[in-house]
Amino acid sequence: MINKYRFLKFAFLLVCWSISFVSYSQTTDFGAVIGAKYVKELDKAWDFSLAGEGRLDANFTSFDRLKLSTGFDFTFLKKRLKAAGTLDYLLKNEIDFFENRYRFNLSLTYTEKIKQFKISYRLRGQTTIYEETHQDHRFNPKTYLRNRLELSYEFFEKPVEIYASTEFFLRLYQPGANFVDAFRTIVGVSYRFDQNNFLDVYLRADNAIQVKDPANVYYIGIAYTFEH
Repeated sequence: MINKYRFLKFAFLLVCWSISFVSYSQTTDFGAVIGAKYVKELDKAWDFSLAGEGRLDANFTSFDRLKLSTGFDFTFLKKRLKAAGTLDYLLKNEIDFFENRYRFNLSLTYTEKIKQFKISYRLRGQTTIYEETHQDHRFNPKTYLRNRLELSYEFFEKPVEIYASTEFFLRLYQPGANFVDAFRTIVGVSYRFDQNNFLDVYLRADNAIQVKDPANVYYIGIAYTFEH
C-alpha cells in the first residue's frame, strides 16, 4: 500500500522542482488567459460542462487564441477517479490569418485527500486536427500524452484553496522523435464565493524543451466557474 505522506512529500518536491526550473530558451514572452466555465450536475456521478477561454501574447498586446469546449465527466470509486471526454474548437491567430483547429481529449484523474491537502494525477490523451486551407502541416493531426500532478491545500473554515501543478507533454505524432517537448507549471489561488461560484487567479509558465528554438511563455490567468 502506498504511504500517503511519502507520496505527498514526493508531489511537493516535484512541483517545487518544476517551479524552480529555468529554461535557457531562445524566446521569452508574456501573456494573459481569461476563461469562464459552466458545470451542470446531471446526477451524483455525471457532469456536463461548457467553457470558453481567450488568450493574449506578445507581452499582452496581441490576440493569440480562442478556445470553446464542451464535454462530460464521470466520477467513481468513492469520488477518487474521474473519467472525462471533451471536444474543443480553437481559433488560432497565425499573424496573417486565423486558423481553425479541433481537439479531442480523453482523461483519467485520480485524487487522494490527506487532511487539508489534496493530490491529483491526471493522464490525458490529446489529439489536435489542423486546418490545411492556408498552410500545409508536416504532421496532422498531432497527438500528445499529458501527465499532470497537482498539489492543493484548503484552509479550514475559509473559502480559499491554494494549488500548484506541473505537467509534462509527451509527443506521440512524430515517428522516431517521440519525447517530452514541453512542460507547464501553474501556481494559483481559488476563491469560493458560495456553493456555486468560484474564481481562480493563477500564474502559468509554458516551457518548450528538447526542440529547436525553444520558448518560454509566462501567463497571468483568471477563470470563473459556475456549478449548478
